[in-house]
Amino acid sequence: MKKTVHGWEIISNLDVRLYQDEAGGVVILLDRDDFGDQVPVLLNFDGDGVDIKALSHLAKSVRVSLDKKVLIEWHEEYFEEEAD
Repeated sequence: MKKTVHGWEIISNLDVRLYQDEAGGVVILLDRDDFGDQVPVLLNFDGDGVDIKALSHLAKSVRVSLDKKVLIEWHEEYFEEEAD
């Protein structure tokens, strides 16, 4: 779980890196170095709402709740280890 400048919580089923500015812009990337160039989830927060600017193809769903929480579920099958 990560908190944003405006008090929103971001909850993810996988580890993420979160970059934000003071105005409420947030970039969310999966915390994976071995997956190449990722398309981020881009959100813009203010005191009472969130605008979804872009979604990653790796995101399965994004849910915005009334209690200032954003729940992101990622497609885990992209990251499964292959057996030798």
